[in-house]
Amino acid sequence: MISESFYEEPKLCIIGAGFAGLRAARHFEQLGVDYLLLEGSDRVGGRVYPFEYQNGFLHFGAEYVNGFDNEIYGIVEKLDLLDKFEPRTADLWMLDDGTVTVVDGKQVDRETLKTFHEFVKSLNETLYLESQKSEAFLKSVDSKIDENLDNSSIPDRDLFRKLCGIYKNYFQTEWSSPVQELSLSNLSLWDDGTDDEDSAVLNEYGFQKILEEFKSKIPKDKIRLNSKVININSENPDVKICLESGEILNFDAVIVTSSLGFLKAHHRSLFTPQLPRDKQEVIEKMGFGNNLKVFMEYETPWWSQDTSTIMITSEGQMNDFMVFQPSNWAENILTCWIAGSGPSLVAQLSDSELKNLLDAHLKHNLKSFHVESSVRIYRKNWISDEYALGSYSYLTPGQHGTEDIQTLGEPVIGEEGRPLVCFAGEHTDPTMYQTTVGAARSGMREAVRIMKAYFPCE
Repeated sequence: MISESFYEEPKLCIIGAGFAGLRAARHFEQLGVDYLLLEGSDRVGGRVYPFEYQNGFLHFGAEYVNGFDNEIYGIVEKLDLLDKFEPRTADLWMLDDGTVTVVDGKQVDRETLKTFHEFVKSLNETLYLESQKSEAFLKSVDSKIDENLDNSSIPDRDLFRKLCGIYKNYFQTEWSSPVQELSLSNLSLWDDGTDDEDSAVLNEYGFQKILEEFKSKIPKDKIRLNSKVININSENPDVKICLESGEILNFDAVIVTSSLGFLKAHHRSLFTPQLPRDKQEVIEKMGFGNNLKVFMEYETPWWSQDTSTIMITSEGQMNDFMVFQPSNWAENILTCWIAGSGPSLVAQLSDSELKNLLDAHLKHNLKSFHVESSVRIYRKNWISDEYALGSYSYLTPGQHGTEDIQTLGEPVIGEEGRPLVCFAGEHTDPTMYQTTVGAARSGMREAVRIMKAYFPCE
């Protein structure tokens, strides 16, 4: 608790009830300070969005946990949330033995796949080493893959180029970035403290239980839903928050946890005065992806029990509909991971149109399987969600990595040297951007920053 010997207790605001905002609120609640959490939508969680299905929860948003030495993985262990049969994703999951690989409607034979797997493993190591070079921030992952492919001795160049589309889509799916927009420097700057490219796989409760744990420490009256902020004015000694309803609230300091997508769309009108030019430039330069998942529900599974992934590479726009994975617990669910330009196409389709499109795509390319029509689909279009406007962040070619991310996290400082407007969210964590771990960590970071400014001796 805050010592009563200090005469000044701040009135604080958090904008956004995703994991960054919830973590900041938990810290303020623990210290007993006056705060209010404003959320524009009708729910908490942000890009963590579980929905009930059968005896568990599927996840429109985050579903894996990165690293071990962090608060969220600690909750996973505490609540026994790891999947009992496969607690970690495979390293380079698109290469594991359970993957079915199809190119132009034909399943690739084992011998060719073995050669391709060895090529990709070697190429993956090469990309990581090249990502550590000083000029890596200027290069894209796409250009380096093509460069290495052109300089390699391979048996069937045309087939391998198509198979490399799978490898490129691996980056698009993992990084939520068109591969030509993904800076090579991401591969060495991003760091979850482990040496493997894997994540924790959770059971049927997953992030629902993690979200409940985060919410449990915050009184309901400290969270206001359906409270869209349209302006943050820090010209006066205090900070005025203007809501879409017309209501104006006054605070001593505010933590803004809005997504990078929201900042890209609204930063010019959201802040008075406008943000420093260097922060605006980073907001505009940093990438923000638009990956999404479509859950395809079937009466019964038509894929074999040992199938881990179905990879389909084809010509045209359907090449962005490449990855299909069976759920690790809901046996009749097949998840389509859509990357690249696919989410923009999907956002224009009705559920019925999208269902028919995916059914036809699978039947056309998997002729050796007895592919059934799905019963229904479930999806969330993050690209058109007004508060997300995409999925998560990445560095683009030309960005100065850690320096740019730190710029995003720098606060607006008032005349007395105290922070007025702080910034949190996954895009502000210098090593685990993109993740719920980075988001929660950033919320804690800014909550601590404010408390140190007001109570430096505590």
